[in-house]
Amino acid sequence: MTDRAWAAEMVSHATGPYLFVAEAVLPYLQEPDVRGVIDLLADHFPGALLALDTAGPGFFDTQEQHDALSKVEARMHWYCPDPAQLADWRPGARVLASHTLTSLPEDLVAQLPLPYQQMVSAIAAQRLPQAEGYRLNLLRLP
Repeated sequence: MTDRAWAAEMVSHATGPYLFVAEAVLPYLQEPDVRGVIDLLADHFPGALLALDTAGPGFFDTQEQHDALSKVEARMHWYCPDPAQLADWRPGARVLASHTLTSLPEDLVAQLPLPYQQMVSAIAAQRLPQAEGYRLNLLRLP
């Protein structure tokens, strides 16, 4: 993801528009690498959308106790307490949306399959601080 070669190759074969999805990827990188990915995408794919998840410090600090994260070797290195800061990294970038699993728009939740609706409802009922620190974001690159 951080290697510029794939981006140059893609640009030579496609004209866009582009939507990139980085779910459960960027938190595992160091912050300079995350910034580099955003720069790489903005440089090669101006105007692209980037859908990404971010984890806040509460989620980050508890990964050793997390029921799933504690069982894998990979560890998160980057956390983002305020996704609005992503727009500050690259002039012209804009955060178009940012939601926790418990603050998703109702019309969007209604379109999910029933098991996912139930999962979102169960997460909301628990009010876990870690869940509130996990966000789904949409970033428009300049």
